[in-house]
Amino acid sequence: MTTIVRLTLESATGAAYRWPAIAACVAGWAAEHGVALRDAVVLVPFAQLLPEARRAFARAGGWMPRVETTRTFVASLGPSPPAQAAQVSFDPTLDALSAAALLRSRNWGAAWAKRDARGFDQAVRGLVATAHELVRGAAALPPAQRPAHWEAARELLTPVSGPGASERLLARVALEWAALAPPPATDRLFTAPPPAAWIAVQAGGADPLTARLLADAAVPSLVLDTDAPDADPFGRFEAQGHAAFAVCDDFEHEAQCAAAQVLAHVERGELPVALIAQDRVLVRRVRALLERHRLRLLDETGWKLSTTRAAALVMSLLQAARPDATTDALLDWLKAGTDDAAALGALEATCRREQIARVTGLARV
Repeated sequence: MTTIVRLTLESATGAAYRWPAIAACVAGWAAEHGVALRDAVVLVPFAQLLPEARRAFARAGGWMPRVETTRTFVASLGPSPPAQAAQVSFDPTLDALSAAALLRSRNWGAAWAKRDARGFDQAVRGLVATAHELVRGAAALPPAQRPAHWEAARELLTPVSGPGASERLLARVALEWAALAPPPATDRLFTAPPPAAWIAVQAGGADPLTARLLADAAVPSLVLDTDAPDADPFGRFEAQGHAAFAVCDDFEHEAQCAAAQVLAHVERGELPVALIAQDRVLVRRVRALLERHRLRLLDETGWKLSTTRAAALVMSLLQAARPDATTDALLDWLKAGTDDAAALGALEATCRREQIARVTGLARV
C-alpha cells in the first residue's frame, strides 16, 4: 500500500528551500517508516538542484539516497529508442518539417500553403507546439491508461465543424500525430523495479509525472512540499514585514514606484538590491531613473539589441534588402529613417497605383 506524506516546510522552522533541513526531514521520515536510505530515490524537480541536494545528503552522514530528476533517472536505465521518420521527436526544426509535410499531404493543406504561405507557416508552428504539449501530457500517464486518454481527447474534438473549425481541425491533426509518437522514455519508470521508497521534492508546483508515479507506487512515498500556500502565498512574509505592494496607474507610475523603492533600500543601507527583469522595457526605464541619482547597476541579464529602437530599424532594413522583399517592407524601412515625407508619399502612391508588390518591380517604374 502506498503511503504519501506531505510536509509543508515553513520558513519559521528554517527549512524552506534549505537542503540540510530537507535532508534531515528525509532521514527522520525514513527512520520512522523503516526505509533504508541507500535503497531510496529522491526526485528533485530541476537538474540544477542536483548538486545542492547531493551535497546536503552527503554532509548529513550515513548512507545517501539516490538523488535524481525523472530525466536523469530514466537515462540511467539505458538509451531511449530513436523516433521513427515523421514521428514527434521534440526537435523543433525536424518536427516543423514533418508537420509541414503532414499538412501538405492533405488536399486542404496543400491548397492552404499555396493560398496563404504565412498563415500556413503559423499553422505549422501551432501544430508542432500543440503536439508537443499533448505528448508531454500523455507521458505523465501510465502506459495502460494512455489508449483511453487518446479516445477521450478525440471525443472532445468532435465534430470538426462550426465556429473555430480550422483550429479544431488542426488540433485533431496534432492529436493524431501525437498519438503516434514513440513511447516516452519515462514509461520505464512505471515498469522498472521500484526502489525501497520514492521521495519527491516539490518546488514550483506539482509535477504530473512524479505525482502519478508516486500515486501508483507500491512502496512508501514522501512528498516534501516547499511551495508557498496557495491561499496566502505572501502571508508569512507579511508577518515579518518583508512584503509590500504598490497599486500603479500606468507604466511610468510603476517605474517610478520601483525606482523609489530601490532608493529607499539604498538609503537604509539594505544592499544589495535586486531587480527582477521580468519586463525588460520597464526595468530599462527604472534603470534610467536610478542613473539620474548616480546609482550604478550591475546588469546580469544583458541588454539585447532586439529591445532597442535601433534594432527595429536594422531589422526593417534587413527585411527590405531580401531578394524577395515586398514594397511594403521597403516603405516600412523608409518611413522609419527618412524625413522626406513628400518623396516617400509619391513613391508609395506609385506602388499602389501600379500595383507593384515586390521591390524588384520598381526597376520598371
